[in-house]
Formats: sequence, structure tokens, C-alpha cells
Amino acid sequence: MFENVNPITLTLEDAIRQGLTAGLSYDFEFLSEDVPGLKVLVFEEDVHTGQLLDLYDIYVEQDIAGMIFRGNLQVDNSIIDYEPDTYACFLWVAGNLTCRNLIAGCVPIYVNGNVTVQQTFIGYYNHGEVTIAGDLHAHLWIEDDHQTIVHGQVQAVTFGPDEQITTPDYTNWHDVLLPEMAAQLLKDGYLFAGNADLIRLIRDGQPVFKQDLTRTSISSDDFYQLLRNDLFAPDLFFLTVVQQAWTLRFSQYGPRPEDWKLDTLYISNEKEGRAFFISTAPGKPLSFHQQVAENEYEAITDLTSETGQQLFRYFNKARSVVSAKTAWNKYYQRDIDKEQLWQLVWLFNPADNTDDFAPTATAIFQRVVLAAEYPYTYIHSRYPEDSALRGLDEAPGAALPVSLLDGLLEHGLLAELSYREPISAEIHKLNEIGQLYRNTNFKTPPPYDEAPVSEAYLHFVNAELQPHGAMIVRVNAGMGNYLLACMPVASIPQLQQWADALDVTVEF
Repeated sequence: MFENVNPITLTLEDAIRQGLTAGLSYDFEFLSEDVPGLKVLVFEEDVHTGQLLDLYDIYVEQDIAGMIFRGNLQVDNSIIDYEPDTYACFLWVAGNLTCRNLIAGCVPIYVNGNVTVQQTFIGYYNHGEVTIAGDLHAHLWIEDDHQTIVHGQVQAVTFGPDEQITTPDYTNWHDVLLPEMAAQLLKDGYLFAGNADLIRLIRDGQPVFKQDLTRTSISSDDFYQLLRNDLFAPDLFFLTVVQQAWTLRFSQYGPRPEDWKLDTLYISNEKEGRAFFISTAPGKPLSFHQQVAENEYEAITDLTSETGQQLFRYFNKARSVVSAKTAWNKYYQRDIDKEQLWQLVWLFNPADNTDDFAPTATAIFQRVVLAAEYPYTYIHSRYPEDSALRGLDEAPGAALPVSLLDGLLEHGLLAELSYREPISAEIHKLNEIGQLYRNTNFKTPPPYDEAPVSEAYLHFVNAELQPHGAMIVRVNAGMGNYLLACMPVASIPQLQQWADALDVTVEF
């Protein structure tokens, strides 16, 4: 079918038997019995073609029930299904799909990646289905009595004469058609998106739609798709995302009396000196505002105005920023053994009273899990001051070990001594954990008193502690200072093993 491409050819029965058609909304078993000899083509590599794909003709003239692409499909032409109420060649694309126009009628089309339609995407009639697991990018998306599901973001001007699109930008054909096309195609103001003349004009590259179409609405789906992003950790209701001059502040409605009672997005650009605010509450419509002064906002009622179009630009930028940060977050996520982490934290219990230590252990445990699963939130939103101190913005890969040590420090279970200051000036920090764990203070005789903490001093201290079953150990994640813990000698081998799993070394 395509030049220089050799697909695997299966019978439709074999494709059904191998589960290749599972999940597509066709009665393939009936089709294989009713129309014997149908084939399914499987393309193992990326496919790039300049030919028009007429899905109905491929089905009728070449006996091809469907095409499965294991990689990307790029069509420098249109993909069209003219027939609204019969079978056609289905498409299943594991990667990304790119084409000039995409017009889907009765055919099922499933794309696991993103879909980019350079001009017009039309879904028409109720026998077909398009499912896009990624994002949809199109100049214009028309949905007329069809079912298109986009799991990712939609970046397109939208048109819908019915309720298939929640809040379409346009619902009147006169608003999107060129005047001469409206005069030619509309009958008493009505036009079916699957109209053969309309599809033929689009296929032939004739100008049909206005080129200056702009988005006129941000739907609740658009808003919540952005608000409920993958950077939000459980039980987190506020999130700040920063990228160069852009600052995004998200807040989510919480059900408890003390929680925030609005879902909001604040978008600002420091260089442009401009900011917008979008808010809503359960059961309420979106409201749009422009910031005109500090803590002063002005409602935007006309989204087709210059201010409204700037809001769209800011909203789309917010989408791209969140998308980039989500990819960043995914890159730095770490899998950890949570049971082992829990046991590690409990090694620092200074007493036998488990009830007293449980809240502390839980807080430290949750802090480390946050760093492992949501490193962006940990570094930039939940613990930004600690992260700035540790330089995690430049070294985010250290978030996991640093989160453990900073959690222990926050609860006074470690002593942080500078390797620059004389130990006599910092001994009180070491004494705090000495009193906590061993009810003891440490000596600083010459020559240690006027020198910074060192391995030699730790050997001196441990020579006195070890006969009593305890030692001072250094827990090190490359943070610079000496972070010291007072440990029972019997616990040190387990501490070394479990800490090493989190890239923390234990030295003594």
C-alpha cells in the first residue's frame, strides 16, 4: 500500500484471535463472518506517506479491515472516511498521528500518542469513534453527533452544533464558514458535517473556513484538566509552578471547613507585567479576571476582545509549562521500598514510647515519599526554602536523600555542624542529640575545641561512647556540613544498609 513499506498481513480472524482488535468499537467477529477474506495490515516501523487515505475505499477496494501502526503515522495529505453508516478501514496508531485533515465517520480510530491535524478535524455521525490518549492539536475541530474522546489537552478552535463538545467556541456555521462557502453549502442555515460536498472541498484543498478563527471560550473541562495536573500530590491543595518569567499558582477546593473554597488558577508574566485569574467552585461557571493593581481584579466578559485573547495566550502557556514540568517530574521520580523506609525512620526513635514517636515518624516518612513521587512539588512548592538551601533546583537528583536528612533535622533527630566553624561554637547542637538519645554532653578538649568537626573528633567521642553501646555516625548525602546521629551500635549495620538504598552513606 505504501512505498518502501512492507507490513505484516494478517487475516481479520487472526487479528481477532491475537487480540489486536480488542477495545475498538466494531463487531469484528460479525464482520469476519459476513465479509470473508478481509485483511489487517500491521506496520512495525514509522510510516510517512504523501498519499490520501480514503478509509472507505481502502476497505471496499483492497479488502482491508484495518491498519495497525506500531510507531508513528505521518500523512502529508488527508485521512477521510466518507461513509457515515457502514464499515471502513479502522486505524490504530501506537505513536503519534500527523495529517493535513482528519475526517472520521463510521470508522473507529485509536491513537495512543498525540494527534496533530494541520487544518481541520471533523468527527461526524454516531457510528464512529475517535479516541486520542494524548493531546489534540488542530486549527479547527468540528464535532457533529460523533464521539471523540481526548484524554490529553485540546489546542484547537472548536465547533459543535450539538453537545458533543462541552463548551465549543462556535455553534453557528456562519461564524466559521467563508461567506461564499456558507452560501454554497448551507440549506436553511443547516449543514451536516458529513456532507459529501463539504468533505470533497476540504479534500481538494479548497478554502472553506475562515482563517482568523480564535478561541472564544475556556471550558470547565479545559480548566480542570489543567488544574488537576500530575504535579499535585495527595492532600496538596496549593501548588506554585515557575518557569522563567511565568508564575502559575493553583489552588484546589477542599471539602473540610478550613479548606480553600474555590478552584483557582493565577497566571502572571513578570516581564510583561500582566496577570490573569480564573476561578470557580463546584456547580458554578468559570469566572475570568485580569489583574489591574495589587489585589485588584477586573472581570473579563468578552473573551473575543484583545484582553480575552491575551487570556487564551496565557492559558495555553500555562498548559505548556505544566506539561514541561510534568515531564521533568517524571524523569526525577524514584521507586522506593516504603516498608524499608518506614523501618529506617524508626531507627531514629530516641525512646521506647512508640506512641510519642509515631507522628514524627509519619511526618518524615511522608516527606521522603513526596520527594520520591513528586520531586517537583517537594523542591518548588512544599519545601522551597529547604530546597533552596540545599541547591536542589540545580541538583534535583539529590531530592530523595536530602528529604530524609532534612526531615530528621526538622524534628531534632540529627545535628548539623559546619565543617568551617570551630566545634566549641557548635557543640550545643551535638549536645542536643546527646541529651535526646543518651542523656549526655560531649567534651571538646584541645586540640578539638578550636578546630571544625572532623573524623578525628568523632573517633575521640566514639572511643568514650562505644563501651556504652552507642556511637556518633555521620549520615552523608553530599550536603557539605556534618550531619550527625547518635545510634546504638547494634543498629548501625541496618542503618547502613537501608540508608544506602536512599543514596545516604553512613560513616563512623
